Amino acid sequence: MKRTLFILISVVLVGLFFLIRNNSDVEEIQEDNVIFIEEAEPVITIETFPIEKDDTFAAIMERMGYSYEEMESVLAAGEDIYDFTNIKLGNKFVIQKKDGVFDAIVYDINSEEQAVITKDHEGKFVVTKRDIVYEIEQTQTSGVIESSLFVAGNKAGLQDRTILELADIFAWEIDFATVIQEGDSFSLLYEKRIRNGESGPDGKVYAAKFENSGKEFTAVRFEDPDGGVGYYTIDGESLQKPFLKAPLRYSRISSGFSYARFHPVTQSTDPHRAIDYAAPIGTPILATGEGVVKRAGWNGGYGNFISIRHNDTWITQYAHLSRYAVGAGERVEQGQVIGYVGSTGWSTGPHLHYEMVKNGTKVNPLTVEMPAGEPIKGEWVGTFEGVKSMFKEFFDGV
Repeated sequence: MKRTLFILISVVLVGLFFLIRNNSDVEEIQEDNVIFIEEAEPVITIETFPIEKDDTFAAIMERMGYSYEEMESVLAAGEDIYDFTNIKLGNKFVIQKKDGVFDAIVYDINSEEQAVITKDHEGKFVVTKRDIVYEIEQTQTSGVIESSLFVAGNKAGLQDRTILELADIFAWEIDFATVIQEGDSFSLLYEKRIRNGESGPDGKVYAAKFENSGKEFTAVRFEDPDGGVGYYTIDGESLQKPFLKAPLRYSRISSGFSYARFHPVTQSTDPHRAIDYAAPIGTPILATGEGVVKRAGWNGGYGNFISIRHNDTWITQYAHLSRYAVGAGERVEQGQVIGYVGSTGWSTGPHLHYEMVKNGTKVNPLTVEMPAGEPIKGEWVGTFEGVKSMFKEFFDGV
């Protein structure tokens, strides 16, 4: 009996063993034969449509394969984003498709933003705006002026827009139209931007130095906790001051400040307590400071003339204008266009005659001590010091 029971138990155990083993083998076989289906990457295709001479938005939409009604739908969708009737010659539209199906149409509005045309779930056109994405390389360069700032800047690898940015940063410190001379030098740390393997427009200037006549000026780009962006000296003083150094951008000087200048019209030697900037007729004239226009009208030998009172101490005056952009009694902001260069009154050629009056006395705009910029706010000093420390190597030796 016992022997029979033992045999039965043994048979059952052996059967269970093979059953479990077979199931395990099946599981292994099943696992080995599982097919994992990976989703294929969509095939992206790009088609470019350059804007040619006499192209309208309707014409280029038709060339891209869209109807007049669809073109009108895009115009309506983009009404608050971008007016596509303002497309520019030399720019282009890019159609992107995924697996042969429309995905988006992209148009660069400028060097920083692009308009994107897509469709919603109902198939209606939608227009949005987005930043253009660049690869950024932080780049340092420097140069010495031999003939002009532009020549030296281009020689140092800078684009024109970055050279103008450099001049704008120091516009409250240096009159680039009058005092730049051979031997002056500059250094800057800026963004060199790349898009699709090609050089794009330069980006932000992080830090800069400019040496003029042996005096060194410094600038640090600082975005404050409130979101404002400005440039400060390494000592934390704002470079933005009550007065710009010059009322014109990137022109040249024709006659300097003098207490005895021979006047070609009156044929006499008279004091010339002003700066004359030679520039083409129509060149915009900027208010060098905020204030109220006291006078905008004819003034004898001054021709068309503007006078701006800034406060109880300062007045600036602009003469020989071709036309006005403001009238008497108007409040103007610093850098606002107030008129245009001309050759009215006692003038032998197109230029701007610019005067500064301090407490009723005309002073030399090039040498007079200007009011200082505001220091950085106390609560921002620690943040500013942290930003400045990132450029320690750049400013070493200053």
